[in-house]
Amino acid sequence: MSTDTKHIQPNNPTDEERHEMIRRALEEANHVEDFENIIELLGPPKDITTIGSLGEGKGVKVGIIGGGLAGMSSAFELRKLGFDTTIFEMQEKRIGGRIYTYYFDKDKKLYGEIGAMRIPVSHETTWHYINLFDIKTSPFIQTSEDTFVYVRNKRAQNDAQGKSVMEKIYPEFNLAPWERNVSWQNLMEYALRPALLKLDPNIRKELLQIKEQYSPQIEYLDSLSIRKVLEDMGLSNGAIELISNVYPIIGALYYNSYFEILQQEYTVDAYYRYKIEGGSVNLPLAFYKSLTSKNPKDYPNIPEKYLGTVEWKNGKTVTSIYKGYNDKVIIEYTDKKHSKSLCETFDFAICTIPFSSLRNVKVDPMFSTEKMQAIREVSYTSSQKTLFMCNKRFWEKGAKGKIVEGGSYTDLPISTIWYPGYKNSDNANMKNKKDSYDNYGVLLASYNLGQDAVRLGNIDSRPRINTIKRQVEEVQGLSRGYLDPIVEDFKTVQWDKEQGFYGGFCYFMPQQQRLFSHAIVKPEYENRVYFAGEHASPVHAWIQGAVNSGMKAANSIAEYYKGCNKNKYTI
Repeated sequence: MSTDTKHIQPNNPTDEERHEMIRRALEEANHVEDFENIIELLGPPKDITTIGSLGEGKGVKVGIIGGGLAGMSSAFELRKLGFDTTIFEMQEKRIGGRIYTYYFDKDKKLYGEIGAMRIPVSHETTWHYINLFDIKTSPFIQTSEDTFVYVRNKRAQNDAQGKSVMEKIYPEFNLAPWERNVSWQNLMEYALRPALLKLDPNIRKELLQIKEQYSPQIEYLDSLSIRKVLEDMGLSNGAIELISNVYPIIGALYYNSYFEILQQEYTVDAYYRYKIEGGSVNLPLAFYKSLTSKNPKDYPNIPEKYLGTVEWKNGKTVTSIYKGYNDKVIIEYTDKKHSKSLCETFDFAICTIPFSSLRNVKVDPMFSTEKMQAIREVSYTSSQKTLFMCNKRFWEKGAKGKIVEGGSYTDLPISTIWYPGYKNSDNANMKNKKDSYDNYGVLLASYNLGQDAVRLGNIDSRPRINTIKRQVEEVQGLSRGYLDPIVEDFKTVQWDKEQGFYGGFCYFMPQQQRLFSHAIVKPEYENRVYFAGEHASPVHAWIQGAVNSGMKAANSIAEYYKGCNKNKYTI
């Protein structure tokens, strides 16, 4: 779980630089032997042009439900072979799905992320598209010794060795004598990492695979909750409570499957992370510009005459999926501008919306029993984010020290605070002052998961913002009311309430990997309906899961269609 690194991260890393960072992280985590497997399993699948011939999909219609990155990557790949795609997106004025960059100003200098905000260097498929579209990136700093841990009204520095927390916060918890001499970071590693290292590397690979049946070792570990593992490793209740308070993001997930933690440990997600310059939305915007262009520049080796068409339909809510005659797929949808329902018929469909949203879509005839069970039961974690637009970057010049990046953790409902980097292009100088303290800036004032996200996110707007202000003041050691004249605007997203999502991200409960991972991706209607999205991948909650599953769904259609042609079937 360590995020302490002694190496400088370059901006816009090359593949070689990223791979070197992955190797260093794996060496520190004591399983460098997994490097090749991780690169292969997180990498993009084979290019769709190796499956079918250019132009082979001309005249074949594919309906894509959902315009997030899974839908976009599916359409982008299918276009290479000439398939004609139609994307149905519920959001009328926004693209990107769970990528949601919010701009407070017209010049797009003051912004924050209320969706996905960081990219591990090991997420090969995400970086494949970042490189393809030449998107600029800079380091996302996870930890900084200038930030705080504020628990039980005690304030400590968030130093990598955990010494300040041990001195100031440990006395508040009933810890075993040996636990008092171990940093909270090392307590987490002691409890959560050993099971991974005990697995044979060939079995560890299963953490990045979707299988009908996993090895007994993986199935056993999937049956455990994160809290159960902490208990089984001998941590006291005091230590378990301590960890949930000083690192609330994991505390919110205590009752989820241990498989989720193992997977992120395996891919060393926490060590080196990046952000997209100018806002994460620049990735889906690059897809959108390419997909809606009649002369895209992103297919240099494919003549334009072979490319498929893409029709983008914003503000369209899919209400039903039907199996039509001759194996056609009928998609029924409503248009926000009209009250009546509309229908379109396709040769194939790819459903990329979360199962939490698919649950409200009529399916006739129903999908397989396993799929319908997964749609009903798969767990989505609640998530809430609130941005503050401030007329002073108070965090950079305060009585308790200067903060320019990283995050603070607290047991208060806001859970975590994230600070923008001073030297990066985001939140740039708005008043041309020399002292950044006098400049506007955007603070991610609250990012929380689980029960705290529900309880804080459901408070009415005005009292919620006042509550968050007061709690930020507590964490920062500021006087009550200090932020009232400083916070000029705000934006909150409670993902449970967001139309088309109804949850922050998929995060399995114990046994759900074994029960549902294969059922989620299994095609339906005799290989006419396919599934993609972060929930349809082994990498939940990350951009990687969306784009990789989208590519795989496109490839599956190409392979099936090629088989139909080979056997002289008609579409």
